[in-house]
Amino acid sequence: MRTFQTTKGRAVERVIPLSSLGYCKAVGKSEREECAAYAQAFDNSEKARWRTGLFVRYAYRLLECSERVFADERLFYAPLPLPLRMWAKKGAGYTPVEMSLTLGHILVWWQDYRCSQVESEEGELHYIFGFDIVRGKFGFPIKPYKLRYIGKEGQAYCTETDISIPDLGASLYEVCCQYGTSNSYFELEDAIEYLLGERVYQRL
Repeated sequence: MRTFQTTKGRAVERVIPLSSLGYCKAVGKSEREECAAYAQAFDNSEKARWRTGLFVRYAYRLLECSERVFADERLFYAPLPLPLRMWAKKGAGYTPVEMSLTLGHILVWWQDYRCSQVESEEGELHYIFGFDIVRGKFGFPIKPYKLRYIGKEGQAYCTETDISIPDLGASLYEVCCQYGTSNSYFELEDAIEYLLGERVYQRL
Protein backbone atom coordinates (compact mmCIF):
# COMPACT_ATOMS: atom_id res chain seq x y z
CA MET A 1 0.00 0.00 0.00
CA ARG A 2 1.40 3.41 -0.95
CA THR A 3 0.79 6.92 0.28
CA PHE A 4 2.38 10.16 -0.87
CA GLN A 5 3.61 12.90 1.43
CA THR A 6 4.74 16.35 0.36
CA THR A 7 8.14 17.58 1.47
CA LYS A 8 9.18 21.11 0.45
CA GLY A 9 6.88 21.05 -2.54
CA ARG A 10 7.90 17.58 -3.74
CA ALA A 11 5.82 14.40 -3.53
CA VAL A 12 7.70 11.70 -1.63
CA GLU A 13 6.51 8.12 -1.83
CA ARG A 14 6.19 6.27 1.47
CA VAL A 15 5.59 2.52 1.41
CA ILE A 16 3.55 1.25 4.36
CA PRO A 17 4.67 -2.23 5.55
CA LEU A 18 2.08 -4.87 4.75
CA SER A 19 2.14 -5.99 8.37
CA SER A 20 0.82 -2.54 9.32
CA LEU A 21 -2.31 -2.75 7.16
CA GLY A 22 -5.53 -2.48 9.15
CA TYR A 23 -8.47 -4.86 9.34
CA CYS A 24 -10.55 -5.40 6.20
CA LYS A 25 -14.03 -3.89 6.26
CA ALA A 26 -17.09 -5.74 5.06
CA VAL A 27 -19.22 -3.71 2.67
CA GLY A 28 -22.88 -4.69 2.66
CA LYS A 29 -24.39 -7.89 3.97
CA SER A 30 -22.46 -11.14 4.39
CA GLU A 31 -23.85 -14.25 2.72
CA ARG A 32 -23.43 -17.75 4.09
CA GLU A 33 -21.85 -20.32 1.76
CA GLU A 34 -22.27 -24.08 1.74
CA CYS A 35 -19.14 -26.25 1.74
CA ALA A 36 -18.75 -29.69 0.15
CA ALA A 37 -19.71 -32.49 2.54
CA TYR A 38 -17.96 -35.36 0.73
CA ALA A 39 -15.48 -36.19 -2.03
CA GLN A 40 -14.79 -39.09 -4.36
CA ALA A 41 -11.33 -40.61 -4.53
CA PHE A 42 -10.76 -39.96 -8.24
CA ASP A 43 -11.88 -36.33 -8.34
CA ASN A 44 -9.07 -33.97 -7.25
CA SER A 45 -11.11 -30.78 -7.58
CA GLU A 46 -13.89 -32.33 -5.49
CA LYS A 47 -11.33 -33.34 -2.84
CA ALA A 48 -9.95 -29.79 -2.81
CA ARG A 49 -13.43 -28.35 -2.19
CA TRP A 50 -14.05 -30.94 0.53
CA ARG A 51 -10.75 -30.11 2.26
CA THR A 52 -11.56 -26.39 2.07
CA GLY A 53 -14.85 -27.07 3.87
CA LEU A 54 -13.04 -29.27 6.37
CA PHE A 55 -10.56 -26.50 7.13
CA VAL A 56 -13.37 -23.98 7.61
CA ARG A 57 -15.12 -26.31 10.06
CA TYR A 58 -11.98 -26.95 12.14
CA ALA A 59 -10.14 -23.63 11.68
CA TYR A 60 -10.63 -22.20 15.16
CA ARG A 61 -9.62 -25.45 16.84
CA LEU A 62 -6.54 -25.70 14.63
CA LEU A 63 -5.63 -22.13 15.56
CA GLU A 64 -5.73 -23.15 19.23
CA CYS A 65 -3.12 -25.82 18.38
CA SER A 66 -0.81 -23.39 16.57
CA GLU A 67 2.20 -24.01 18.83
CA ARG A 68 2.03 -27.73 18.09
CA VAL A 69 1.69 -26.96 14.38
CA PHE A 70 4.76 -24.69 14.47
CA ALA A 71 6.76 -27.37 16.29
CA ASP A 72 6.08 -30.19 13.78
CA GLU A 73 6.94 -29.73 10.10
CA ARG A 74 4.49 -32.49 9.10
CA LEU A 75 1.71 -30.30 10.47
CA PHE A 76 3.16 -26.95 9.40
CA TYR A 77 3.48 -28.03 5.76
CA ALA A 78 0.07 -29.73 5.50
CA PRO A 79 -1.20 -28.37 2.14
CA LEU A 80 -4.38 -26.27 2.06
CA PRO A 81 -6.39 -25.89 -1.16
CA LEU A 82 -7.90 -22.57 -0.11
CA PRO A 83 -9.33 -20.04 -2.61
CA LEU A 84 -6.49 -17.55 -2.07
CA ARG A 85 -4.20 -15.92 -4.62
CA MET A 86 -0.76 -14.59 -3.75
CA TRP A 87 0.67 -11.45 -5.32
CA ALA A 88 4.29 -10.28 -5.54
CA LYS A 89 5.28 -6.61 -5.70
CA LYS A 90 6.82 -5.80 -9.08
CA GLY A 91 7.79 -2.16 -9.44
CA ALA A 92 4.67 -0.03 -9.09
CA GLY A 93 2.30 -2.98 -9.52
CA TYR A 94 1.64 -6.57 -8.50
CA THR A 95 2.05 -9.90 -10.27
CA PRO A 96 0.08 -13.05 -9.34
CA VAL A 97 2.30 -15.83 -7.98
CA GLU A 98 1.63 -19.56 -7.91
CA MET A 99 2.76 -20.88 -4.54
CA SER A 100 1.62 -23.75 -2.34
CA LEU A 101 -0.18 -22.63 0.81
CA THR A 102 0.11 -24.67 4.00
CA LEU A 103 -1.55 -24.89 7.40
CA GLY A 104 1.45 -23.20 9.03
CA HIS A 105 1.38 -20.31 6.54
CA ILE A 106 -2.27 -19.47 7.18
CA LEU A 107 -1.87 -19.66 10.97
CA VAL A 108 1.15 -17.32 10.86
CA TRP A 109 -0.79 -14.92 8.60
CA TRP A 110 -3.78 -14.90 10.94
CA GLN A 111 -1.61 -14.26 13.99
CA ASP A 112 0.75 -11.63 12.55
CA TYR A 113 -1.30 -9.60 10.03
CA ARG A 114 -4.41 -7.63 10.97
CA CYS A 115 -5.47 -7.53 7.31
CA SER A 116 -6.06 -11.30 7.54
CA GLN A 117 -9.26 -10.49 9.45
CA VAL A 118 -12.44 -8.83 8.26
CA GLU A 119 -14.69 -6.68 10.39
CA SER A 120 -18.27 -7.72 9.71
CA GLU A 121 -21.28 -5.43 9.63
CA GLU A 122 -21.84 -6.30 13.32
CA GLY A 123 -18.34 -5.06 14.18
CA GLU A 124 -16.94 -8.54 14.88
CA LEU A 125 -13.59 -9.76 13.54
CA HIS A 126 -13.37 -12.98 11.51
CA TYR A 127 -10.47 -14.77 9.82
CA ILE A 128 -10.25 -14.65 6.02
CA PHE A 129 -9.78 -17.91 4.12
CA GLY A 130 -10.46 -16.85 0.55
CA PHE A 131 -10.23 -13.98 -1.94
CA ASP A 132 -9.34 -13.31 -5.54
CA ILE A 133 -9.79 -10.64 -8.16
CA VAL A 134 -12.69 -11.33 -10.50
CA ARG A 135 -12.10 -9.93 -13.97
CA GLY A 136 -14.80 -8.67 -16.30
CA LYS A 137 -15.36 -8.96 -20.04
CA PHE A 138 -12.25 -7.02 -21.06
CA GLY A 139 -9.98 -8.26 -18.26
CA PHE A 140 -10.50 -5.34 -15.89
CA PRO A 141 -11.03 -6.10 -12.18
CA ILE A 142 -14.65 -6.02 -11.04
CA LYS A 143 -15.28 -4.03 -7.86
CA PRO A 144 -16.20 -4.24 -5.10
CA TYR A 145 -13.91 -7.17 -4.39
CA LYS A 146 -15.20 -10.25 -2.59
CA LEU A 147 -13.59 -12.24 0.17
CA ARG A 148 -14.54 -15.27 2.24
CA TYR A 149 -14.30 -15.54 6.00
CA ILE A 150 -15.02 -18.02 8.77
CA GLY A 151 -17.86 -17.26 11.16
CA LYS A 152 -17.55 -18.08 14.84
CA GLU A 153 -19.72 -21.18 14.37
CA GLY A 154 -17.31 -22.60 11.77
CA GLN A 155 -19.36 -21.64 8.72
CA ALA A 156 -18.14 -19.98 5.51
CA TYR A 157 -19.35 -16.50 4.57
CA CYS A 158 -18.77 -14.25 1.58
CA THR A 159 -18.80 -10.46 1.71
CA GLU A 160 -17.79 -7.52 -0.43
CA THR A 161 -14.87 -5.34 0.58
CA ASP A 162 -13.11 -2.26 -0.74
CA ILE A 163 -9.68 -3.45 0.47
CA SER A 164 -6.94 -3.93 -2.13
CA ILE A 165 -6.88 -7.65 -2.93
CA PRO A 166 -3.29 -7.45 -4.28
CA ASP A 167 -2.25 -5.95 -0.93
CA LEU A 168 -3.87 -8.90 0.85
CA GLY A 169 -2.24 -11.36 -1.52
CA ALA A 170 1.13 -9.67 -1.09
CA SER A 171 0.90 -9.94 2.70
CA LEU A 172 0.23 -13.69 2.41
CA TYR A 173 3.08 -14.05 -0.09
CA GLU A 174 5.34 -12.24 2.38
CA VAL A 175 4.53 -14.91 4.98
CA CYS A 176 5.11 -17.82 2.58
CA CYS A 177 8.51 -16.45 1.51
CA GLN A 178 9.75 -16.70 5.11
CA TYR A 179 9.62 -20.52 4.99
CA GLY A 180 11.09 -23.23 2.80
CA THR A 181 9.36 -26.39 1.63
CA SER A 182 9.16 -29.92 2.95
CA ASN A 183 8.44 -33.33 1.46
CA SER A 184 7.26 -34.58 4.84
CA TYR A 185 3.71 -33.48 5.58
CA PHE A 186 0.26 -34.67 6.61
CA GLU A 187 -2.83 -34.29 4.49
CA LEU A 188 -5.29 -31.98 6.25
CA GLU A 189 -7.60 -34.79 7.41
CA ASP A 190 -4.64 -36.65 8.93
CA ALA A 191 -3.41 -33.46 10.64
CA ILE A 192 -6.85 -33.01 12.23
CA GLU A 193 -6.85 -36.61 13.45
CA TYR A 194 -3.30 -36.24 14.82
CA LEU A 195 -3.99 -32.94 16.60
CA LEU A 196 -7.57 -33.40 17.74
CA GLY A 197 -8.06 -37.15 17.82
CA GLU A 198 -11.02 -36.99 15.44
CA ARG A 199 -11.27 -39.20 12.37
CA VAL A 200 -13.07 -37.01 9.85
CA TYR A 201 -13.18 -39.26 6.81
CA GLN A 202 -13.47 -42.69 5.38
CA ARG A 203 -10.63 -43.17 2.89
CA LEU A 204 -11.25 -40.89 -0.09
